This record gives sequence, C-alpha cells and structure tokens, in this order.
Amino acid sequence: MRICAGTSAERTQSVAMTRRKIFVMVGTRPEAVKMAPVQRLLAQSQRFEPVLVSTGQHRELLEGVLSSLQLSPDHRLDVMSNQQTLNEVLTRVVDRLSPLIAAQKPAAVLVQGDTTTVLASALAAYHLRVPVGHVEAGLRTYDHENPFPEEANRQLVDRLSRFCFAPTELARTQLLAERIEPAKVFVTGNTVIDSLVWAAGRSQISLPPNTLLVTLHRRESFEGALTEILNGVRDFLAQAPDARVFWPVHPNPNVVQAAQLVFANEPRVTLSAPLDYVSFAGALSTARLLLTDSGGLQEEGPSFGKIVLVARDRTERPEAMDGGRNRLVGRTREGIRQQLVAAWSEQAYDGPLPAPSPFGDGRAADAIVRILDSEL
Repeated sequence: MRICAGTSAERTQSVAMTRRKIFVMVGTRPEAVKMAPVQRLLAQSQRFEPVLVSTGQHRELLEGVLSSLQLSPDHRLDVMSNQQTLNEVLTRVVDRLSPLIAAQKPAAVLVQGDTTTVLASALAAYHLRVPVGHVEAGLRTYDHENPFPEEANRQLVDRLSRFCFAPTELARTQLLAERIEPAKVFVTGNTVIDSLVWAAGRSQISLPPNTLLVTLHRRESFEGALTEILNGVRDFLAQAPDARVFWPVHPNPNVVQAAQLVFANEPRVTLSAPLDYVSFAGALSTARLLLTDSGGLQEEGPSFGKIVLVARDRTERPEAMDGGRNRLVGRTREGIRQQLVAAWSEQAYDGPLPAPSPFGDGRAADAIVRILDSEL
C-alpha cells in the first residue's frame, strides 16, 4: 500500500516554504561591508536562506565591522594565526569550509572581491560542484604585482564562477574579452553603494572640514613605498598649515610601525584604531580629501563627491578616474606631495548625495538576489 504524503496543495505549499541555503562568505572588513546588503535581502527572501560564514582571515577588523553592520556569522572557521602566510590561509579555509559545504549542500556559495578567503572559498565550492557567485567580478589591472596577490585571485575566481556579478559595463567587457560565457555575466552595480546608503545618517563621527582622511595598507607598499607615501603627506602638511590628517591605522605591524615612525611628533596627525563601518562612513562623508590605496574607497569616495588620491601604480577601477575625482598618484614622496597640494586647492563637492558614480545607485544587492532567484 502506498502512503500519500498529504494533498497536492499541501505538498506544493511545503515545497514553496523550503528555503534553499546560500552561503555568504566573508573574511575581511571590506568583504563584510559589501556582502551585508546581499545577506539582508537574502534573509527577506522566501526562496533562500542565507548562511553567513566567517573565515576570520582578518579576525579583529572583521568582527568589529560585522557588529556595526548588525550581522552575526552562522559559522566561524577561525583560520587566523600570528604571522600567517597566504598559503596557510588558503589551505585552512579549504580544509574547514569543504566539510561544511558537503554537509549543508547550499544552492550556491557567494564570495566578494579578491582576497585569499575568496579564492579558497570559490575553490572549495567548485571542487564540490556547488555554483560560485562572484560579487564584484571583472576588475582587472592585468599586472599580477599590482595588487599582489589580489589580481591573480580575481582572475582565477572568475574562471571558477557560475555567476559573475560585474559592478560596471567595463568589468563586463573585460570578462567577455577573456571568453567568460556571456550567460554567466551580469552587470549589477557595486554593493558598496548599498552599504553607504544604509550607513548614511547612522554615524556619530564627524571630522573637521579641513581634514585629509588616510587609509593605507597594501602589501606591495611594505618594502619602502609606504614610508615614501607618508613622508609625502608630511611634506604636504608643511605647505598647508590649516590641514589636519586623520588615519585609522590598519593593525598590520608593517603599517603600524611606519605610521609611528613618520608621524611620532606631528601634532596635526591623529592616528586612531580602525573604526567600525558606520563610524567610518561618517568620517568619509565629512573629510575634505582622501588618500588611500584601498580598492573599496575608490568606489565609496566618489559616492560622497570626494576627491580620492589613489596611492598605487595601477588601479582595477579605471571607471572612477574618468570623472576626474579619482586620481592615480603613485607612491613617490614628491608625487604624493604635489598631488595633495593641488587637490587641497580645489572646490569641494556640494551637490546631492549619493553623488553620480559609475558604481551604481545603491540597488546592486537587489539585482543580485533577483538574478539568483531567476537562475537557481
């Protein structure tokens, strides 16, 4: 005798109520910021259940930003160790994530950006035949030394991905030029704008209007270039007596040592611990000018109408350079000084926010979830 498991209508309702798991991977502060809007919208979905997995690649910075974003991981892989190498991070993420994927069988694994967490998570999912969704796909410098190892990571991850969520048309064009299948490429905008919109108005931090906001942490600058950049900032301060500097210092020992060495006796430079995301959004929105080697700030700065001086030799975000607000300024002492002096003399943006940006209007996460809903 066959046992009937309810009526057809009941079975249909039961299937409709079954939510498919989507792993949302984060390992660093920028990844959490850019994945938070996707996590929130997936949580509201009737078809998907987000599972937030923290690798802990940058544990202290990551936990702080998750708290400010009002997110709590469902799983922590805790891969961070003192003086960890890139290969150690890679192997620990693969080893610890693979059994979790195998046990929970998610419909997809979402990664963001270009860190070792991203490559390891994508590789673990790919080997288990779980579709990978790459948020912020298609960014390129085509120079594996700038930035290292991020440029190689993002090229590899795009090859492994079923969904390449490109933030701009240029990113899409670059993916297609590499013969990524067109059906795998979707232009969505960048989710960092979504996070900025969310954070706007929540911050209690406000900088004086004569403040240069600095963020520097790139690995390729540790061999002397970072000191060159900082000495360029000090030279700028000598020419701009009204200017002040605010720098939330990355905890990497190389960065901390350089900051203390160059600015130990500079009263107009404030070195702070890293800020939570909401506080940093307030600092960003009120600063006069930005000097950074960050990738994310090249997107966030234009949305607040800021001039962003990018202390790098290459950028994977050339779209932001087209409007003239973002400028690639290199890493030499004299080049940094000249560019800071020139930008300091320019009129500040006073238009509506978010300012026009090639990275979208704050609805990228909605586009990503709609694509997943359709394709899965």
